Amino acid sequence: MAHHHHPRTMQTGKNDRLFWRFFGWYRFVKRSAVDSLHAIDGVVTFVFGLVILRDDRHHPIAVPPPNLGGHLAAMVGSADGSDVSFSVGGETLIRAHRAVLAARSPVFSAELLGSMAEGTMPCVTLHDIEPATFRALLHFVYTDALPPRDILSPSFFKKLFAAADRFALDRLKLMCAQKLWESVTVETVAETLACAEMHSCPELKSRCLDFFVEENNFRKVVVTGGYLRLMQGFPSVIDEIKARLEI
Repeated sequence: MAHHHHPRTMQTGKNDRLFWRFFGWYRFVKRSAVDSLHAIDGVVTFVFGLVILRDDRHHPIAVPPPNLGGHLAAMVGSADGSDVSFSVGGETLIRAHRAVLAARSPVFSAELLGSMAEGTMPCVTLHDIEPATFRALLHFVYTDALPPRDILSPSFFKKLFAAADRFALDRLKLMCAQKLWESVTVETVAETLACAEMHSCPELKSRCLDFFVEENNFRKVVVTGGYLRLMQGFPSVIDEIKARLEI
């Protein structure tokens, strides 16, 4: 039995506005219009061809990721364009850029661009801060991130925490507070609480106070040397702990 095949061709393209608007086919054929010559045992076979026309607007020019942070990180300690130096630890000389420091820290702004003596000095001497701590602080000033080190000890973050408070770098201060909180134990919570109180960090202080009143923690903490030092240096904090325990 011979079968007859009659092609019915339907075309569309990107110029067919209605097609692109509704993302579908709208030129439907009624079932009654399908001639019996197109059917084989009641089945009609449709063969479709699809041509995709590339629109170059959907293939944008590749743009590399931002690299401002990398460029600024390369400026840390660099002599290129530097206009101020810091004598840290009595010996170490670290170069920096007044405009960058002043833009990031109100303390640096007052010292380096204001009427203070440091504003006209080519070299500023810093006391009570270690070179490694100051370099880490500068890295944050230029990049808004912690230094790229795999292991930074809690003692290091305590020093950086104090330096961040000293130069009013609030974001760095909270980043260090989070690192200190992550390492809190019954042996260290009293010292961490004292650090939070000394450098006015209510976020870290609140976490430490909550840790104190957790079940069984207080009995273990009160026998540590850190708790004795906390009692001696910050008696008002001890009153806050007792008030929470009495609730």
